[in-house]
Amino acid sequence: MEEDKFALVEKIIKDVHNVLTKIAELYAFDVVPMDINFQNKSPVLHIENCLGLESWCVKHVYMYCYSELMDKYSIKSKRKTQKISTIDSDRLIRLLNLTLLLNPEINSLWNRRRELVEGLLIDKTVELHFIRLVLSRKPKCNEAFAYRRWLLETILQGEDNLRNSIEQLIIDELVICDLASDKSSNNYHSWNHRMWFLYKLKLVSVNCDLDALYIKEYHASEKWISKHVSDFSCFHYNQFCIKNLYSLSDGSWKSLEKTLNIDLRKTLVRVLASNFPKDVTLQASEDNLVKYTEENLINLLLAYSNKVCICNVDYVQMSRKIEILFHALVLNNELIQFYKYHETLWYHRRFILHEIIVIMYDYFGLIRYNGALIKKNCKVCNYDDLRQKQAKVGRYDSNHIFSSVLFNVIITHEKKIIEERRKDGDHYADRYEKYLKFVEGLNNVM
Repeated sequence: MEEDKFALVEKIIKDVHNVLTKIAELYAFDVVPMDINFQNKSPVLHIENCLGLESWCVKHVYMYCYSELMDKYSIKSKRKTQKISTIDSDRLIRLLNLTLLLNPEINSLWNRRRELVEGLLIDKTVELHFIRLVLSRKPKCNEAFAYRRWLLETILQGEDNLRNSIEQLIIDELVICDLASDKSSNNYHSWNHRMWFLYKLKLVSVNCDLDALYIKEYHASEKWISKHVSDFSCFHYNQFCIKNLYSLSDGSWKSLEKTLNIDLRKTLVRVLASNFPKDVTLQASEDNLVKYTEENLINLLLAYSNKVCICNVDYVQMSRKIEILFHALVLNNELIQFYKYHETLWYHRRFILHEIIVIMYDYFGLIRYNGALIKKNCKVCNYDDLRQKQAKVGRYDSNHIFSSVLFNVIITHEKKIIEERRKDGDHYADRYEKYLKFVEGLNNVM
């Protein structure tokens, strides 16, 4: 009986290997629930580019493969040869394939595959495809994502042929992240991997339009958060995308507005006009505000800057930062009103307000340190006296921020939202108000 069982396992190993090597279009693997082999045939299933294994044999197959791996190929094994031969590598690959498909959360087995890749015994393209099969069943497998990042790093830094087809590599990677995120909610590992991949592309010189990629990713993340309002992993990725938009070129900024199908300046002006402080000198019409230059708009919103710095202010970039953040704020307003009592939406709102406040502090040459506003020593011109670097800002300096139009618009707008949601019984509004008071230091104005 034992010999028959071993023969069956060997046949399963062979069948799985044949499917993996012959069918390049495989995109999914799973264990099919079945207690007994009713039809007396191979438990390896291959239907429409999907690979399956009947559950009744999983335990026997896994224990057989794992035992042989630990006995013959383990790093600590006394029988381990110094160098894996081509014949041994073929057997090792077969065992690793089946073992990792069934249980991919074993780092030592992924390390064996790293050795095979470094020894040029496995093709990197084949490995990327194999990891896709693993993630199709275990979309939150951190070990698989870590191994994939290692592979991608070697590809992007090397002279591989894959590096020349960078566009296809990007498409494949984003598709896999989409599938993993869609298959398992709150999938931190897939969104973190996606973030790492975009950051890595920025560091290496690749032949692709990164601005267009950032716009596409921001638009995709915006759609996702509108449908998954409790998935903070995606909101975190959306925040990463927002920061990538800060440095877009003029042409890319126009493409962003075209992609979103919205005029970001009009969105900003609409919020400003409905929350302007009651001052006759600020009663500018929306049409006039839309036509303002970036410098005039910033001067209207923040007016006088008293920072001791000779660096020029980039009014265009600053204006665009405010515009994209106000667009995110308006979207957050809609989601909070439509999807009530979702904590994730309020946490995302904290990020938006923090970014806007940081822009104001940076404009006035300030930074919040240990709960107090201090002068920010410019790293470019280093104009401030070092002895004054940690000096507290006087009341006169703080009043310039608190009396600015942008600050008053934000405070008025947030008070309206908090009061509106509080009346609707959303207790997260109270927690958000406490955050603004005691974390952002706005307890004197809230």
